[in-house]
Amino acid sequence: MNKLRDYQTEICRKVNAAFGTHRSVMLQMPTGTGKTVVLASLVRQYLGLDPDADDGADAGRPDAACGASEAVHCRVLIVAHRIELVTQTRSLLQRFGIDSGMIADGRWPAAPERVMVASVQTLSKKQGSNLAPSFVVIDEAHHAPAQTYKRLWTAWPEAKFLGLTATPYRMSGEGFTDLFEVMVDSWSIRQFISAGWLSPYDYYSIRPDSEDQRVIDSLRKRGADGDFQMKELREKLDVRPSIERLYEAFAQYAADKKGIVYAIDIAHAEHIAAYYRQQGVGAVAISSQTPSQERQRLLALFKDNLGRDGHDKADGGAHFGAIQIMVSVDLFSEGFDCPDVEFIQLARPTLSLAKYLQMVGRGLRPGKDKRCCTMIDNVGLYRTFGLPSVERDWDSLFHGTNPDIGRDCDRNEQFLWLGCGDLREDGDGDVVKIASHEDMQMQGAAASRTGFVRRQKGRAWVWEDLVSGVTFDRHPRVVNYRGIELATADGDTFYPRVRSRWIDAKHGINRKALETQVGEGIGWMKRYISLAKPDRVLRLLSVRPNHARIYTDEQGGVFLRQDPDHAPVSEAEAGGIEAFMARCDSRQRAWAEARKTIGRQALTYDAQTQWWQLPAGSVKTLDDDRHGAAIYRIIYSEQGERRAFWLDATSGMTYRHRPVIRRRGFVDLLFDGATVYVLNIREERYIPYRNWEIRADERICTIGNKLYFSEEKDAGSYRIKRRSDDFRMFVVEERRPRTTLDRADRHALMIINKAGQEVEVKRV
Repeated sequence: MNKLRDYQTEICRKVNAAFGTHRSVMLQMPTGTGKTVVLASLVRQYLGLDPDADDGADAGRPDAACGASEAVHCRVLIVAHRIELVTQTRSLLQRFGIDSGMIADGRWPAAPERVMVASVQTLSKKQGSNLAPSFVVIDEAHHAPAQTYKRLWTAWPEAKFLGLTATPYRMSGEGFTDLFEVMVDSWSIRQFISAGWLSPYDYYSIRPDSEDQRVIDSLRKRGADGDFQMKELREKLDVRPSIERLYEAFAQYAADKKGIVYAIDIAHAEHIAAYYRQQGVGAVAISSQTPSQERQRLLALFKDNLGRDGHDKADGGAHFGAIQIMVSVDLFSEGFDCPDVEFIQLARPTLSLAKYLQMVGRGLRPGKDKRCCTMIDNVGLYRTFGLPSVERDWDSLFHGTNPDIGRDCDRNEQFLWLGCGDLREDGDGDVVKIASHEDMQMQGAAASRTGFVRRQKGRAWVWEDLVSGVTFDRHPRVVNYRGIELATADGDTFYPRVRSRWIDAKHGINRKALETQVGEGIGWMKRYISLAKPDRVLRLLSVRPNHARIYTDEQGGVFLRQDPDHAPVSEAEAGGIEAFMARCDSRQRAWAEARKTIGRQALTYDAQTQWWQLPAGSVKTLDDDRHGAAIYRIIYSEQGERRAFWLDATSGMTYRHRPVIRRRGFVDLLFDGATVYVLNIREERYIPYRNWEIRADERICTIGNKLYFSEEKDAGSYRIKRRSDDFRMFVVEERRPRTTLDRADRHALMIINKAGQEVEVKRV
């Protein structure tokens, strides 16, 4: 018999303890952590096959009412909703030394065995009188509210019921308390990753301004199940350009990996597989319509991964010698076990948290020589549901007290998961990196220790974060900001989940301040948390004229930093404060000199050729024209050496590195290596800045603490006189007053509110 892992033994004890006072129990464990192994162990205990099992709750075990001598007469019924799950469960029971019979495909045995595994479809058609289970197990119990499942409770009122699921969630927002009295949950996904029982992952997704995201945001119709309407999905996403973008993302991030692509429907799956095969990739579509034997054969080839020859076949790939990719609708979203799945690609939007986690969960199983799993989210699901490993309040979902998740989601929440784009790799594709597997295990161990507890405070009840000690008037949710966990109850103020005397109810991070963060970590109200050390809070002591920042920790240690794009270093690592300040002075002088030359890097316009004057013998090729600024690569020779630069044909500006254009709030930024140009503002287009100097949202942009811009394109800039720390209130004055105004008007001050709108004008 397979030996249980520690957490599996622990969850068995908790389930048996719950049966001491309840008839029906729901068990929640993440996909890939061995729910069916726990099931088999509980069945063995129920049948008395493990009489010496140390479950710590003998009186509560479901078999306690039977008695050991009567165990042979007790009946165990395990119910699944697909034939594949029925056969997989029977196979696993056999490995645990448990013989079982089967009720499926319309067949009903004349003499049931003491353990039966049944499909709910066959069971509902003929609820035989020869079944008398006293212990009923519902696999994938989030399907249980269907009428076919509810009949089981009525049919066997004396039986005890156990439901297994990774996602106790119903799209209607209703809970499960109509069937299950209590829920027992295991560790979070992040804790499993930290312990090495689940695989860390790299997560890539489409940009919020990408074409595919705009299409998904336009989806309005809902089907009978509350999810997106299939007809509208087919019309908008089962099209050649969308499938081509799917392949481009696969080719860029997972070309040498084996994986699963989840499609909208069978036709979409076939179209994806056919296109991938045209590109030389061994891909097949597989669905419930694929004959059972053929499914098993294709699955075996996929698991064996024989050579990956990837040759196209006129018959649709039925005789591939190697299969690198399985394209399916949801056939592999539940009960599929292939640990060496190396990537998951999501081509199907959904409003169901359960579907999302079941799909990504197929890639989280650890495998031999598997460093991490690559998740390619081509439909932006992480903006609706968060990353796979974010903390989730399963208890409120079980009770039906958190109905809004995944329904008409607020797309503005995306910044919490994306982190202002700082995790994006070089380049400017529509698919960008959101999270990295590096340090995921370490951060998971630190960040997901405990949850929240409800307690009475005076006459009111509050929720207390057991990590930070901050209390909330209603149950908070946890969001992940670039590896740092934050708790919020209202979606407007966020509290880092760190134990520190500098974190309390009065020192939360305003949403606008968080949304506009730029740099390596989070800074607010003279507090700072570095991404490199998410469990340590620093306090800002001073900012020097050379931009050097001096921090201290709670133990009195000194930390130093000049460039906010890099983490603070300790005084010892910096070689002392004086040495650090000398380096800061030197860097600041070098930057000032560089700005003088960088700002003049423009070519001369030739009126005769109506283009820019290039070095003799130059070769120009169009490099990028997607952002309203045609970028050319210019190759030329100088003293016998081959050289290159890039040219913005709109402005004549030249760049030493391949320009990358990214959007921050409403502002388009052009990156020339570490130098940044603001493209929206005419008077700033040729002035170089550093990345961390520019903060922006959808309405306003600031450069350091000096300049302010409004949303209006090509508007003039204003000097900042005063500002609030939360990026909401500004007092500004006109930077370059028009000469037609009188002296008093030229010194007018405008007070700007949080919406970027003028509140009042005062003359000084």
